Amino acid sequence: MPMRGLRRCAVPFLCIVLMCSANTLSPLEPVSEVLFVEGDADPVRNEILSTVPIWEVGDQWTYTVMLDAISLVEDAEDLEGASLDILTGTATRTVISITDGTDYGFNEPLYRVSTIMFAQGQGVFPAPAIGAVEGILQISMAEEMLVRVSDLGITDIARSIDIGFDSVLYIDIASVQEYISYTPVYEIYDFPIRSEDVHLLSLEREITYTGEGQVSFPEDPQINNTERSVGPVSIIESELLSFPCEGGGIAIVERADDGVVIEQRHYCPSIRNDVYWKSDDIGLNGVKGEFHLISHIPGVDLSSSPAAPVVTVVLDDDDVPLDGSINITVDVVDVDGSPAVGDVHLYRGLGHETVTLSSGQAIYNVTSGNSTDDTITIDDWASHGFVVCYDHDPDANTFRACGVATVTIQGSAIGQVIREQLISDVSILIDDISSTGQKAHRTIRF
Repeated sequence: MPMRGLRRCAVPFLCIVLMCSANTLSPLEPVSEVLFVEGDADPVRNEILSTVPIWEVGDQWTYTVMLDAISLVEDAEDLEGASLDILTGTATRTVISITDGTDYGFNEPLYRVSTIMFAQGQGVFPAPAIGAVEGILQISMAEEMLVRVSDLGITDIARSIDIGFDSVLYIDIASVQEYISYTPVYEIYDFPIRSEDVHLLSLEREITYTGEGQVSFPEDPQINNTERSVGPVSIIESELLSFPCEGGGIAIVERADDGVVIEQRHYCPSIRNDVYWKSDDIGLNGVKGEFHLISHIPGVDLSSSPAAPVVTVVLDDDDVPLDGSINITVDVVDVDGSPAVGDVHLYRGLGHETVTLSSGQAIYNVTSGNSTDDTITIDDWASHGFVVCYDHDPDANTFRACGVATVTIQGSAIGQVIREQLISDVSILIDDISSTGQKAHRTIRF
């Protein structure tokens, strides 16, 4: 997101290669001097395609699933000679609660999201005493994912996976638990999503497997440092999507540092999730997967969760300077339509404060601060979500409902980092700027 006014970067002896259509990364030599020139104009912002959505307890999305699980058997010594077709099935993802994060070592609200998946497909497997037999490979999975309310960033994923082969006799292939942790939090979408947005992801992903079976899984924790480029995002007309999406969807593509596509998503703002997702690694040590949305049910009435109140968060200015003043107005409407009573909790960064509602409303005056975020950009200092949650249960450490609004802090965090020599090189993404004839404002994330 652009900084206030026009930024011009003067880098001595630096050769910049413009890749107009390949959407690839152009690595640059270490930068010894970077000059940023402030202009007098207001910030130039690309069109916002989607703000961060609000999920409610009981929101549910169901997908058809296609899995290419050959990686499960190709390296397993006990399954030598096995073959496997594409597996098909369904996966249902449900928001089961909004936690305050304390049970998981966080001091910010998190969605607990449950996914139940079952898929099966034809295969040939070796069977004890009788040799190779044809049958059906079955995979069942129960997953729980922790997702930040402020930006839908994924913190942790825990999966329990059972794999079996059904033929003239049933063969237990494996029963495995998979645990994934991201550092920093895996921000897939980087809200607010703006047209032509491009950013880089730099993640450490730690994966731990436990369990037993004939399928080969690493015994020791696997720590992968991944570098991905994302974008530029683009709009997809509704009729071209696999599921109806009011106003159209947003195409998001993630590439490895060698340019190979590893993730594709079609995000739909009106249903607040992806209508399509394809990945080279959905888990299980490299299983490829493709998901198409077939059903979306907002706010399913779970037996343990009544209908949710509505929390609305409004900022008087969502584009402010460092340490700028922000007025936040919070309105909470209860399930019967009346102004809510009680306390609300405002979260910003690693801290939070509590305010009592007055006629269903609370007003805060805060400063934007000068903290950077995990995805530092050349065009702004940071983007932070202000999360306000209502009706805290201190025994379960949960909320009934939350609202969120995002503020952009002006300035150049990447310029600060470079000037302090905390990084040694910069990667610049510029996509097809010559065809538009406009100055490109591209986001660079580290």
